[in-house]
Amino acid sequence: KPSMLSGFNVRIRTRILTMYCVYPMITSAFVMFPKMEPKFVSVPLMTRNLCLRSRNSPSSLRKWQRFTKPSIRTKCSDNSLNTNDNTKDDLKAIDEWDVPETYQRYQGEIFCNRALNMKRIAAVGFDMDYTLAQYIPETFEVLAEHGAMEKLVNFMGYPSEILSLPDYDPNFFQRGLVIDKLRGNIIKLDRHMYVKVAFHGMNPLNEEERRGIYGNLNQKSFSSEIYANIDTLFSLPDAFMFCHLVDFKDAHSDKFPMLREKSYAQIYKDVRRSVDLCHRDGFIKNRVMDEPEKFIQAETGIVDMLRRFKNSGRKVFLLTNSLWDYTHAVMNHVTGRSRRALWTLDWLDLFDLVIVGASKPSFLEDPNLPIFRVHTEDGRLSNMDNALFDPPEVSLAAGKVFQGGNWQHLHYLLRDSVTSGEQVMYVGDHMFSDVIRGKRSLGWRTVLVVPELAHEVDASLQQTTRSRRIAELRELCDELDEWVDRLSLMLSACDSENPACSLVPRRQHIAEELAKATGELAAVKEAFGAELRAYHKPFHPVWGQMFKVGYQNSRFAQQVQSYACLYTSKVSNLGLVSPEMNYRTQKDLMPHDQLEDTPLRRMLKARGNIIIESFSTGPLGGAGAGSSGGAAGAAG
Repeated sequence: KPSMLSGFNVRIRTRILTMYCVYPMITSAFVMFPKMEPKFVSVPLMTRNLCLRSRNSPSSLRKWQRFTKPSIRTKCSDNSLNTNDNTKDDLKAIDEWDVPETYQRYQGEIFCNRALNMKRIAAVGFDMDYTLAQYIPETFEVLAEHGAMEKLVNFMGYPSEILSLPDYDPNFFQRGLVIDKLRGNIIKLDRHMYVKVAFHGMNPLNEEERRGIYGNLNQKSFSSEIYANIDTLFSLPDAFMFCHLVDFKDAHSDKFPMLREKSYAQIYKDVRRSVDLCHRDGFIKNRVMDEPEKFIQAETGIVDMLRRFKNSGRKVFLLTNSLWDYTHAVMNHVTGRSRRALWTLDWLDLFDLVIVGASKPSFLEDPNLPIFRVHTEDGRLSNMDNALFDPPEVSLAAGKVFQGGNWQHLHYLLRDSVTSGEQVMYVGDHMFSDVIRGKRSLGWRTVLVVPELAHEVDASLQQTTRSRRIAELRELCDELDEWVDRLSLMLSACDSENPACSLVPRRQHIAEELAKATGELAAVKEAFGAELRAYHKPFHPVWGQMFKVGYQNSRFAQQVQSYACLYTSKVSNLGLVSPEMNYRTQKDLMPHDQLEDTPLRRMLKARGNIIIESFSTGPLGGAGAGSSGGAAGAAG
């Protein structure tokens, strides 16, 4: 009927007015004037009504708690309110329970992607770097970057002017990004392998540039050798140096012929080589060994956690790519002996087996790699030609520290406990070398250490209000989409040349309403995008939430979900529960499992057959004529 257009307009446009005018004014006022309290209603009267109404509605109280200031909330228990003591006590208890400071932060939770019953695990293994030993980015990564830049100048012929490039910023990049070596770009992909954010060097690409470069690439393209994944925090200095050198080449290639001759891929290769040299020649490890407390975070609970696993009867092993001398220094620091004079071999008592210099991921893939025995007293190596033939107890009796080898040696040395990969749980930080390869190649159960997880969860918890606003904008987009689609359907339901169609006299009015609704939809989508960008900024000012791209999971999140049985922020969190813990997953949800939240479901519910039928009967309630009215009804 004629009133239907205006009726829908009133409902939708009232929501638009509320979201664009009323809500922003209120929230902005509280942000700009933190000491301001509402004066338009008596505070005691307002809070008393809210308190009493919320007493029988915990959900209402929780909503009120989130949207009011603590100074106002405390007035609920003020003596000026005419409430009895029981009411005040109840409100105080609920208030303290509903807004606890400690539980509005990440508490070291271990998240489960695949159910894992620890009773079925016979051996637990650990990586060392960025797992048992968490490095301090402001010192360790800066050391790596400075050393690598000096090697680019002193050994690879790069101009000394690159030493004047901006200082290393450990917060500019994040894990999960991909380096495009061919084009000099850094990109972030969603779970469908579409590029959603891209930088050339240190400069962002706009949407048109991004689509022009990556719009026609398929999923397999990103697995080629021209792309390098930032799978570990070790790779962040590589990305930073590469991007600055890309910009330097673009700006000064005429001045420096050697840069003009180098491709972006060759520059990346040089960066990787310079970083590797820093690790191999002792530039990094010697400084860390001299002052481990300067470069490695102090993390309590690791020793107790390792002892619990060992006391539970499981085999505990250390599998690291670091060599023996560095491993010995770092593990002494992890176990509380930072000074070189205090180093002992006591930390070895925490493990049944230690393998250094493992060269992962080759260790997990190549069955032909040789293994050597490490003599801990002087670091000498000796051959173990019979490693797969001598009984494991004989090999381990002579010493439990080895270098190199492959997964067959590990399983053989643990064969008294391990009969299949499913009985091994390995904890590491490297998405590919520790998690994906262990899972795919050997069927190991995997635990990924994600230090950034604590900040990700905290930032999410602190933005519940903005998250709700985004959800409201998304719902408003869906409603406007439905209205635009309904109007389009009305226009297409009848042929304008057919006078028998009851909608013909009103086509002009419907077309005008369609144009207006389309403009409003574009405005709401723009607001939605702006709000989503503002939501992502607290996670990371440049790349946003690590586990998301816009409204969807990132490629990194998809890898975590697919390959990490468990994931947590630090390894000591495993000590918060017993070694017999049974980790259970949450229910997986697909769109059809959330039927009532599906946009199309809401659209169909909002659009009942009665709406189109009312139009088919004519604007004055008369009977519609001919097949056009039937067509309109069928379209509805």
